[in-house]
Amino acid sequence: MIQQTNSQSTNLQTAATRRRVLVVGGVAGGASCAARLRRLDESVEIVMFDRGPYVSFANCGLPYYVGNVISDESRLLVASREMFHERFNIEVHTETEVSSIDRSACAIIVHDLRTDQTRTERYDALVLSPGAAPIRPALPGVDLPGVFAVRTIPAPIITAMPIRKR
Repeated sequence: MIQQTNSQSTNLQTAATRRRVLVVGGVAGGASCAARLRRLDESVEIVMFDRGPYVSFANCGLPYYVGNVISDESRLLVASREMFHERFNIEVHTETEVSSIDRSACAIIVHDLRTDQTRTERYDALVLSPGAAPIRPALPGVDLPGVFAVRTIPAPIITAMPIRKR
């Protein structure tokens, strides 16, 4: 009689029976979580969704981009969708917004912002790492032109334009 180890039986799982983990949000929290999950379990299917165009970028470099210390936006990019797929076998959907969660059906509704298509994605486990909105304190002048909140790459690109013209 031949006994299979856990890793052997895991490798024999089909796509229909594989455990499926969906990660909502990329960048620091979601991307790190997805990569760590892959290191812990090579058999699980991992799919990550981010509403922005970049799955992983250097948040700490954003002020340097705005100040023109870093002049090339691509230097802020840490990992691409392709790199996540090749290195970690993680499927990444950028510019895709999760609009609702159906906990009873273990499914999320996602909206592809490029194609305007909506679809349902099932999950066995769901990780929520959607980020946050910046706090804009009720201070005089907070809504004046030239006052910006910087949290993503597209925001600094717009922000840097008037600063770099000076």
